Amino acid sequence: MSTYPLEPVMNARDAAPSSAARVRALGALFVVAIYGVPAALVAVPGLLVPSTAVWLATALAGPVVYAAGMMVTAGLLARPFVGGIVPGRFERSLDDPTYRKRYFYGLCWTTLYYCKPAYSVCLAIPALRTAMFRLFGYRGQMDFVIYPDTWIRDLPLLDFGRGAYIANRATLGTNMALSNGKSLVDRITIGDGATVGHLAAVALGTRIGNGAEIGVGTAVGVGVRIGANALVNGTSTVNHYARVADDVVVDTSSYVGLRATVTHDLPARGEVHARTRVRSAG
Repeated sequence: MSTYPLEPVMNARDAAPSSAARVRALGALFVVAIYGVPAALVAVPGLLVPSTAVWLATALAGPVVYAAGMMVTAGLLARPFVGGIVPGRFERSLDDPTYRKRYFYGLCWTTLYYCKPAYSVCLAIPALRTAMFRLFGYRGQMDFVIYPDTWIRDLPLLDFGRGAYIANRATLGTNMALSNGKSLVDRITIGDGATVGHLAAVALGTRIGNGAEIGVGTAVGVGVRIGANALVNGTSTVNHYARVADDVVVDTSSYVGLRATVTHDLPARGEVHARTRVRSAG
């Protein structure tokens, strides 16, 4: 009797693409649409009416038309998934319903964000700026300053106070990938007139009070509270769940430990150990 190597039997269910594969395939279509729709908006008029006047108008208006078309396409595709941008701890898996919404929302946002010419145009024109933030779920007031290289994401979880200033290359990290395969997500609140300096990084769950300032290159951890008119000077670190009281100055290159509380000024290169409280200067 002849023998043949045994081969696994594949049924229809095995042959079907996985849920993650289907999600990624749909995501690829989203990216094609986000780039393709605005390109068509710019190209089609010149193809339909091949005249010098139309081509000149296209050349002049093309950058704004492309940016607006890209923003609207990305924002409309993201709208069904805005409900997934909520605080919590989620499995970093496309099988998780909330994470799947985050995947599509983040795909739409980052495709626009990393197309810097289009994103810059949308930030520069007030009407486009407002439309972009609203389409992606931001609910707060619009009197604040950010730059094209200020990292933001999860717009429904951001709250900017009136006159807030977030400098170029600052990072507002509303989400954090954990080594156990989960993602931690929470809000960030920047108070009226508050400033987040160049290259500063602010983690999720943080609240920065009215008039407070986070200096250049400063790292602010998860769940931190910075009081009104406080100053955390440049290249300092405020560890997770620490508290800096109103009007306090944490001077340059200082360290505030995990769950520590600072209620009086801290000198340059000062250190507050974890779970301790500074009650007097120095």
